[in-house]
Amino acid sequence: MNHAIRCSAAAALACAAFAGRAAEPLSAEAALSSERLSGGRADWHAAELTALWRDPAAWSASAAVRRTDRFGLIDTQLEAAASIPLGARWRAETELAQSPTARVLPQWRWRSRVWLLDAAGWNLAAGVGRTLYRSGDATSGSSGAELQVERYAGAFRAAWLGSVTRLDAGGTSAAQQWRLNWYPTDTASVGVVLAFGRELENVPGVGVLASRVRAGAITAAWQLAPRWGMNLAVSDHRQGDLYRRMGLRLGLRHSF
Repeated sequence: MNHAIRCSAAAALACAAFAGRAAEPLSAEAALSSERLSGGRADWHAAELTALWRDPAAWSASAAVRRTDRFGLIDTQLEAAASIPLGARWRAETELAQSPTARVLPQWRWRSRVWLLDAAGWNLAAGVGRTLYRSGDATSGSSGAELQVERYAGAFRAAWLGSVTRLDAGGTSAAQQWRLNWYPTDTASVGVVLAFGRELENVPGVGVLASRVRAGAITAAWQLAPRWGMNLAVSDHRQGDLYRRMGLRLGLRHSF
């Protein structure tokens, strides 16, 4: 469930929602993360650079390049995302990620969703996605669907996400995520994320496994100077009986 609590290029369109209250048209973030695994396994590390562009008419686009070290295997990944208004109350989002190495990360990942905004005070979304994994000369895939619900109340945002994923070879997994964010000012936020269910994990030498997971994270973002800010996430992730990961992510943000 690593993707459930990670702020990626696509998540930058909504996960860092506080920035939308006083956002500059163009911003960038450089981030480092480290996760300690149980059972004597090698720690995970990642470095990423993300750029986010916002248009006053509510258009958004982002791009990211990422380098990961998992299970002692190095991967690179490119990711792009866009958010497009379809009218006063509708918005479409899509994201595409590709890894030329694909040792652990998916070779391809695509997600798209459509939002209905301010439906009796609620924002509602439905989406679909497709993921392809590579293991040696073989390729396996999965398809998924998701529903999202969110609501703002004063300085708070509450959100729920439910997803169902099916492997091409058979087998279905379902998971859900709960979020609560607090925005004490226009340039600061604090959040809590809880996620649980069954999700897919690509384990080298084993393949794509569906296992029961529980995960949680505390996130924070704040302004350091007029054009500089920090993002922080502390996470705890239990991947069934395989391992437990405890992680820290730090990001430095700059607005242009």
